[in-house]
Amino acid sequence: MNKKIIIIAVQVVVLIAAVGGTWFFMHEPEPEPVAVVGTDGKPIGEETNAKKEPEYYSLSPSFVVNLQNERGIRFLMVEIDLMSRKDDVFSRIEQYEPRIRNDLLMLFSKLDRDAIATAEQRQGLQNEALAAINEVLKAESGKGGVEAVYFTKFVIQ
Repeated sequence: MNKKIIIIAVQVVVLIAAVGGTWFFMHEPEPEPVAVVGTDGKPIGEETNAKKEPEYYSLSPSFVVNLQNERGIRFLMVEIDLMSRKDDVFSRIEQYEPRIRNDLLMLFSKLDRDAIATAEQRQGLQNEALAAINEVLKAESGKGGVEAVYFTKFVIQ
C-alpha cells in the first residue's frame, strides 16, 4: 500500500508540474507601467499626457496680392488654414479676422517671386504668417493660441 501512495503522490506532482509549466509558458505577463517623464525630469500625469485633438479654421476667401516685379505684373494666391488645440481661439480669430487679414495681406504684398521660390522660403513665410496672426491675437485679447498655419493652395502667376 505504501507503494500505491508513493505512485499516486508522484503522479499528482507530475500532473501539477505539467499544468504549472503549461501555464507558465502560455501566460503573457502584464507589462509594467512606464512612468512618462517630461523635459524637466518630472513625471507627467495622465491628464497632461493626452493632447486635445486639433481643430482647423479656414481663412476665406483666398488671399490674392500683386508680387513686386520689375518685368511685369505677377500675382500670388494663397489659401490658409489654421490649426489650434485651444477652445476659444477660433472665436477670437473670427472676432479679429479683419485685422488678421490686413496684416497677412501686408505681409504677402511685400514679397517678390524670388522670396518664395523654394520650399524653405515658403516655410519661412508660414512661420511669419503664424507670428503675425498670434501677434494680432495677443495685442487684441492678451493671448495667442494658433499652433500652425497651413497653405492649402499656393499659386504664383
